[in-house]
Amino acid sequence: MTPVLGLSVLVLSGCGQDGGAAADAPPATASGSVALAPSHGGLSGGNLVLADTGGDTKDPVTARFGEAEVECAWDERSSRHACTAPAHQGPGTVEVSFSAGGAEVGEKTSYTYTTPGTQDVPLLRVDTETVRSNAEAIRADYPMGLQLGAVLKNGEPVGVFGKVIEEAADVDYVFVPKLEDAISLREAGVEAKIAVLYAAEVEDIPLLVHYDVEVPATDPAWVEAAEQVLATTGGTLRTHVWVDTGMGREGVVPEEALPLARAVEDAEHLELAGIATHFSTVTAEDGAAIERNDTANTTVAQKNRFDEAVASIRDAGLGENALIHAGASDVLAEEIEPLYYDLLRVGGMFFASSPPETRLYSWTTELTQVKTLPEGWCIDYGCTEPTTAPKKVGIVNHIPSRENELTYTVGGKQVPVLLDHGTVVTLDLSEVPEAAAGDEVQIDFSAEAFHLLDATAPVPVTTTGG
Repeated sequence: MTPVLGLSVLVLSGCGQDGGAAADAPPATASGSVALAPSHGGLSGGNLVLADTGGDTKDPVTARFGEAEVECAWDERSSRHACTAPAHQGPGTVEVSFSAGGAEVGEKTSYTYTTPGTQDVPLLRVDTETVRSNAEAIRADYPMGLQLGAVLKNGEPVGVFGKVIEEAADVDYVFVPKLEDAISLREAGVEAKIAVLYAAEVEDIPLLVHYDVEVPATDPAWVEAAEQVLATTGGTLRTHVWVDTGMGREGVVPEEALPLARAVEDAEHLELAGIATHFSTVTAEDGAAIERNDTANTTVAQKNRFDEAVASIRDAGLGENALIHAGASDVLAEEIEPLYYDLLRVGGMFFASSPPETRLYSWTTELTQVKTLPEGWCIDYGCTEPTTAPKKVGIVNHIPSRENELTYTVGGKQVPVLLDHGTVVTLDLSEVPEAAAGDEVQIDFSAEAFHLLDATAPVPVTTTGG
């Protein structure tokens, strides 16, 4: 794998935006292909890119990254032209060309812009056309009269995903885990209602009002603090009362739902926009269990608690227009209609794929080293399982730890992981005797999971497909 420099802004002597003597320099001649190090970087730019232009000049050259131009001075230490990558609006690959004295230098090449992430982690490419196709299919089969909410907590780039899904599925809501994601959606042009799923800081309320973002009301004390801030900002903040019915995560317990809803309704600048819960264990058998009111069934027990909480709020004359939402992708997939309520929060289904025909993503790296370990050789700390015979192994590097299991394929065969320290992963190549250093390694997410990312790892992501 090509070594990659970090995203810190590096200042090199003589590297700047001033073209200096470039205008007076004689035209350079092209003598080879252009190579960039690194060939990808973050959207904010500012990182050093060293370019072997293939030309024979040491004078400054002009680099064009898509539509943006920067001046690149000659760096004696690396014998390359040193450029500062310009910022770019969104992830994707742009054409890069070089010129000096009005003449092109070398051949055109490309530079890939990615979401924020550790840049030595293998680059992951997402096919947005597959996301668009999934969104169109979901909307085509979606129940009539039921609002559709898209949940985007499966990683970057949130703004790109949100815009594609909104255009393809005409969603009513987009749910995200944090305010930063909501801002990304608004800045990408998403017009649907946006709600943050988890607790928001009171100090962020002016931003929530500015970007028209809805949030959970966590407890009466939060409501009181929020009202104090809103009294100075003006406007109305739309909130959702989340009820923890047996998930042990966000929300108040059922008996606290009514006092919280009353606190919201009594606040001059708050509105009760929704009442929600999250089911922990949805299965195909839940529909029949609901019909029998089988309270030994986890989903039935949760549904009953939620329905009672909603009824207590509405019996008190509160939340008459509040949106009731509880079900997610699994409820839609299993077609459990009693759990539909007013809206379904669909997430993973937007990122489904059936590799390799409609692969949503491509995440590859290379074997950086291949060797054969002798019999009796220790693997990992503690030497718990030394080799019982010579074993061929391969090394890959900078694979971040994740909540979801990863698989590795070399030469068309899935290979076992012998050691996983993140920065170093040792693969068992016993079944791939022809493998050599430099061979491609395909990294895949769990075959049982149809979501793309869980946002727990600093993976740099770019997009293909428009």
